[in-house]
Amino acid sequence: MPIVNDPAVIAEIAALHDAYERALAANDVPALTGFFWDSPHIVRFGVNEHLYGAEDLAAYRQKNVPVYTDRVLLRRTILALGENFVSVMCEFSQKVAGQPRHSRQSQVWTRFPGLGWRIVAAHVSNALVALPAAGSWDAYADQAAAALGLPLAPAHRPGVVQNLQRSAAIAAPLLAFALPDDIEPAPIFTP
Repeated sequence: MPIVNDPAVIAEIAALHDAYERALAANDVPALTGFFWDSPHIVRFGVNEHLYGAEDLAAYRQKNVPVYTDRVLLRRTILALGENFVSVMCEFSQKVAGQPRHSRQSQVWTRFPGLGWRIVAAHVSNALVALPAAGSWDAYADQAAAALGLPLAPAHRPGVVQNLQRSAAIAAPLLAFALPDDIEPAPIFTP
């Protein structure tokens, strides 16, 4: 059985991950590329990209400037299995094109003889906006019915609430989509 969470390994990876975060904030492309294993076997899934191999990753880094600001690491969990294999799982908040996001990042690090630690797999995603609790949908349905002056029959109430929940689940990713600053999201047309 490998040693789990050897403090020396945890400290080493924590320092490397901190350096990775600094390079990310500075968009230091050579440093960022250097953290990854130079191999066709690496995989990195981003929010909008699927990168297979070191060449894809390097090309992506060269042509894409990060659009986030105010990145704050909220939680980091490091799991070391033995001396040569580590996973790093993070939650962070950031603004993407001015919009707040709760994001996640996972990395798999492997120590190679003569090369040192390198990321061999990574994934970045944004958490979906949480939907309101079931009870608040009931209150919303009642308020909307009252505001519209439409009676809501008790027999129809569960279906209305279910449709509100489904509509919210469909709309949440669309509402989370960041628009450029020069676009008015709800333009007003006047005659």
